[in-house]
Amino acid sequence: MINIIFTFLSFVLLIAIIVGIHELGHFLAARKFNVHVIRFKIGFGRTLATWFDKKGTEFSLGLLPLGGYVQMLGEENPLQPDEQIQKNNFNTISYPQASLGARAIITVAGPLANFVLAVFAYLLIFMIGVKDLAPVVGAVEKDSLADKAGLEVGDKILSLDDQEVLSLKDLNKLLGLRIGETGTIEIDYQKSKSNLRYSKSVDINNWLHSELDQSLISSFGIKPFLPALIGLVEANSPANNSGLQEGDQILSVGGIQTRTWYELVNEISSNPDKDTTLSILRDGETLSLLISIGARKNDLGIKVGRIGISMISTNNEMPDEFLVETKKGLIEAFVLGVKETYSFTVLIFDSIGKMVTGSVSSENIGGPIQIAILSGSAAKAGIISFINMIALLSINLGLINLLPIPVLDGGQLVLISAEKIKGSALSERFLEFVYKIGLLFVVGLIFFAFYNDIARMV
Repeated sequence: MINIIFTFLSFVLLIAIIVGIHELGHFLAARKFNVHVIRFKIGFGRTLATWFDKKGTEFSLGLLPLGGYVQMLGEENPLQPDEQIQKNNFNTISYPQASLGARAIITVAGPLANFVLAVFAYLLIFMIGVKDLAPVVGAVEKDSLADKAGLEVGDKILSLDDQEVLSLKDLNKLLGLRIGETGTIEIDYQKSKSNLRYSKSVDINNWLHSELDQSLISSFGIKPFLPALIGLVEANSPANNSGLQEGDQILSVGGIQTRTWYELVNEISSNPDKDTTLSILRDGETLSLLISIGARKNDLGIKVGRIGISMISTNNEMPDEFLVETKKGLIEAFVLGVKETYSFTVLIFDSIGKMVTGSVSSENIGGPIQIAILSGSAAKAGIISFINMIALLSINLGLINLLPIPVLDGGQLVLISAEKIKGSALSERFLEFVYKIGLLFVVGLIFFAFYNDIARMV
């Protein structure tokens, strides 16, 4: 119950921020051009709280935290068609009375505010300081793309498709640009503890068209390099009885080297009910410990070894040699924020384009349930992860609203352009028709996203 409440509150806060900033962009632009704003509302349905400012604008919070809107004088709200729009006496004008240029700026100000929010979010992240895993290979899946490229444990990835890779996050973004494509992926890497560099290419064919159930890095065939560091020792376990402690790094099991957590798990699992020797590194000193490996049955009913330890859970517990830390001053953080916003905008725009053309399955569209789950997980992971989620969803909201669909900002810009070309206002009958089509499309998209969310859960 606590987890459910925490996830819900995280979701509400996330939506309130990104939707609130979006609508604030429309609101401030409308005020700039002296267009009267009747209502600024976050959420839909029953109104929970209402207050008015000196210019007569109603600010309110709705019961359902799934969006929001800004209603201007002379503008019908399709969600409340029976609303009586009252004239005001604040020497302002209605939305239709504003020039086409002013209306275009008011319209685009919402998505623009989302991109500004993303830049600010990334600026905060880089000023606080963020630690990412270095692009070092921790494991390679047999017959995967990584295996075909010749990657091995300990290799460091330098670039992908001639784009520099500084962290696993960079690798993930660059792989994301190749989803649904056919061709070759070019990868440059450096061998472990040497200066030998290799350039390889691997063929792809409709890569991950409909198979995004795991991370892109895992789909490529690698796992991050995670040293065999102990994050937790269970009480009364073989590990506890042998004297293992949190922070110990296991170097070998029975004389067999364990460079990574995956190799450690493999050695322990392969030796149930066996006495052996562990070589560990503790505070810079190498020690040897005797241990009696326990046993349990896995999901297939096969006996596997276990000693009662867990891996480290955060990057802060990772040795610096396996991390890439980015912490900048205000100016540098701002520049990085702009670059990060741009790179994710390109990635998301590319993904939307591929969904439209069919090269990427539309099953990857997520809705409110998926957003709630992700926002809850991000909040639990810490402030940096939550701010990063705000940035990503803000970019998503900005881009989606720029799509040329009536009732969205992009569709409104198309109608403004059509009015400019025609030289006169568009007919009410035509506008009513396109808005109904647009609303039908958006509602259908929302239901489809809900369906995908439920299908993921089932």
